[in-house]
Amino acid sequence: MVPSKDIRNIPRATHPFLDRSVGRLLLYWIWLWPAVGFWAADRLLRVIRLVYYNLHVRTNVGKSIQYTQSSATYDEASDVIRLEVIPGSSRLQPTPGQYYYLYQPFRFKGWENHPFTLGSWSYETGLPTSQIKTPSLAKDDNTVDVTQVPLLSDSSSGSRTPQEDVPSLDEPQRLRLVFWIRPFDGWTRHLRQQCVQSHGRTLDTTILLEGPYGEQFPLWEYESILLIAGGTGIAAAVPYIQDHLARCSSTDEAESPTRIQNIHLVWTSRQEAFVREVATRELSSALARDDFRASFYVTSATAARDSDACSTLREELSGKAIEVGHGRPDLQALVLGHAHEAQLSDCSAAVLMCGPPAMADEVRTAVYRTMRQGYQGVRYIEESFSW
Repeated sequence: MVPSKDIRNIPRATHPFLDRSVGRLLLYWIWLWPAVGFWAADRLLRVIRLVYYNLHVRTNVGKSIQYTQSSATYDEASDVIRLEVIPGSSRLQPTPGQYYYLYQPFRFKGWENHPFTLGSWSYETGLPTSQIKTPSLAKDDNTVDVTQVPLLSDSSSGSRTPQEDVPSLDEPQRLRLVFWIRPFDGWTRHLRQQCVQSHGRTLDTTILLEGPYGEQFPLWEYESILLIAGGTGIAAAVPYIQDHLARCSSTDEAESPTRIQNIHLVWTSRQEAFVREVATRELSSALARDDFRASFYVTSATAARDSDACSTLREELSGKAIEVGHGRPDLQALVLGHAHEAQLSDCSAAVLMCGPPAMADEVRTAVYRTMRQGYQGVRYIEESFSW
């Protein structure tokens, strides 16, 4: 008979490959779950941010839910979608340098989002009638407090009808954000197709905002400003122009200081229709000022053959400090001339650039060469974009 042995004392057979696999799996899980946790927390915070800035429950003017409203208009001549968004929340404070992630939730890929620079903003007065609730008198309430009924019903008694007792509601201001979108592929092409299929090429859709992101550069600390934009890069320049107008019209110089003495906008665009639209709308107030001038350049081959297009633009903006030309501007000469004039006037100079990468490289090189020629006081700011 074989003597019995305690099986607990028998060493287990181990496999080297199995041990290494288990160790790698444990190490894999240790590094995986923290990443999953960070990703889930990021998505949760972004969802909360979406709800916070796109839904607002009003309690001061009746109980109602105010949500983000938007409309997109496609202009075939300029090949640009003008997206106007009225945020549901009144907590947004637009400033230059901001960009937002845009969602179109009610589509197959509603989770997709794309960043776009804030091009312009304005405040409008008015509320939809569905969001205003006025007090009404109960029809079945026949109870009357006779102590409040005047003995005389003429005008000297100071009595008021029930309609006059209804308090007047001050209409709040609604913020309207404007984005300029150049349709290419994917979501932007799909949005263009939706606009084309809509009446008047205007689509009333639901666009959600996530943001704002970005930082504002203190351009008001410089005296001579050169803004260079290419195509939809005008979206980075217009907010700084609006900020300058707001600071100049502010009565409190301590809260809104500015040292800007002159602004020169140089904008290159392929389509003349896009230049006309922005110049007659967002830039109309600035073009009427003495401290602002603009140079527009149309680069399309059609505009080069047809000189009447630019002539029409000059006529529409006649009497204002503008220059309209064909082709691409000499950026080196513009930057050098701007720095030279600022030095003669003993002013600090800044150059802000927003456009395609090739154009940004050209402006950056022009600023570098200008500084090498002795103009060391030029500050260069770049708002680059792609896609």
